[in-house]
Amino acid sequence: MKIVRFHEYGDPDVLRVEDAPLPVPGPGEVRVRAEAIGVGAPDILVRTGTDVKTWPLPMTPGNDMAGIVDAVGEGVTRFREGDRVYVASRELPLRGGNYAEARTVPANALFAIPDGVAADQIVALGNYHVAWMLLNHAVQLKPGDTILIHAAAGGIGSALVQLAKLHGLTVFGIAGGPDKARYVTEMGADAAIDRHVDDVGDRVAALTAGNGVNCIFDSVAGPAFSRNFDMLATAGTLVQFGFLAGQPDPDIHTAMARDFTRNLTFRIFSIHYFDDKPDIRRAAMEQMIEALAAGRINPRIHARMKLEDAAAAHRVLESGTVIGKLVLIP
Repeated sequence: MKIVRFHEYGDPDVLRVEDAPLPVPGPGEVRVRAEAIGVGAPDILVRTGTDVKTWPLPMTPGNDMAGIVDAVGEGVTRFREGDRVYVASRELPLRGGNYAEARTVPANALFAIPDGVAADQIVALGNYHVAWMLLNHAVQLKPGDTILIHAAAGGIGSALVQLAKLHGLTVFGIAGGPDKARYVTEMGADAAIDRHVDDVGDRVAALTAGNGVNCIFDSVAGPAFSRNFDMLATAGTLVQFGFLAGQPDPDIHTAMARDFTRNLTFRIFSIHYFDDKPDIRRAAMEQMIEALAAGRINPRIHARMKLEDAAAAHRVLESGTVIGKLVLIP
């Protein structure tokens, strides 16, 4: 079978398509033949060695796989050959591993795919999983609150838009360019801010009558990160959950403390917080699977590419042109 690995950290060219023996499931395991594999920002963090955790090399990226059980190990009763399943590597001791035509997985780590749910859509649920955790565990928001989402046309950003509207929130999304801004509004945002032509701070002030937003979700960070504090309402919260543009200026305190009476809050969020909380983690994913099956969320697929084009897919993702989810097809 074909598998994608990297033996050293680096740019997309470190990804190699290699031949490997078809794995045989052991006791309690099943083998899953891949139908679709998700590509996302965590794969880049793993590939470049900038993830919050260090993983052993050689490494196979990929957090999300949808496929069909084609072999069952001893003692497995929950699944049988022909069942459609979703492999989320957050349920496994080692993240990644899904850039492959097949893999073995403990049966108790899998999720059943409901009838009628497309494989290429369910591999976008890793983004919705993070978004659900952000909305339900990183902050406490109530219907009617206003939020601002950076990179709102991306995988997690667009998932945040959709889930936040289901929570009854007022949502403003920042995107780069008219196509991405249009997509953000199509996903349900109350307003889209095109950072290429708009002054983000001025637009937020206009949209909120100068009051600011209750919460900002920022996966971009970088040198402009501290400007977020000027856009928060009194008692507002800024949540950083990524650093696509690099780490922020470490002197965050100065920006937060310009006016102590505003009582601002800053939180750094990581999905790894739930690594040892399987009940919370799995319940959240089951909710996202149910929402997808019911049509309450609608992941957009940016492009479907061949598994052997994984390096090209990473270059596309890093180009900043992706709207929605990139998917690899074996």
